[in-house]
Amino acid sequence: MASFCVIGIYVDDIDKAVAFYCDMLGFKEAERYADGCIVRLENQGPPVILEKVEKMGSSEYPEVSQVVLGIETDNIKQTSKDLREKGVEFLHDKPQAFVAGFMMAMRDPSGNVLELLQFNKE
Repeated sequence: MASFCVIGIYVDDIDKAVAFYCDMLGFKEAERYADGCIVRLENQGPPVILEKVEKMGSSEYPEVSQVVLGIETDNIKQTSKDLREKGVEFLHDKPQAFVAGFMMAMRDPSGNVLELLQFNKE
């Protein structure tokens, strides 16, 4: 069976990205490669790799086909409050209902979209 073995996130400023993912979201920097242009982050899921690129991309969330990374929480209201206090800017003022629970979208410093997700527990 096929499975994802790594999540790659392209960023235009590696230091800003590391600060966002580590200081704000709670990942841990594990290792730097290629003169610091690639950073592996530790987390509870598949390995996450930040890789420096020359320029930011742009996509219209949620209007176009794209990959969006999700971060699960058991309490979206408290987690979003805590992240806002750290400086994370969300695209929604409050949790948005969707078929499986609630979500709130945010962008990293390079414009990549992440969703904070709270799934219904039935």
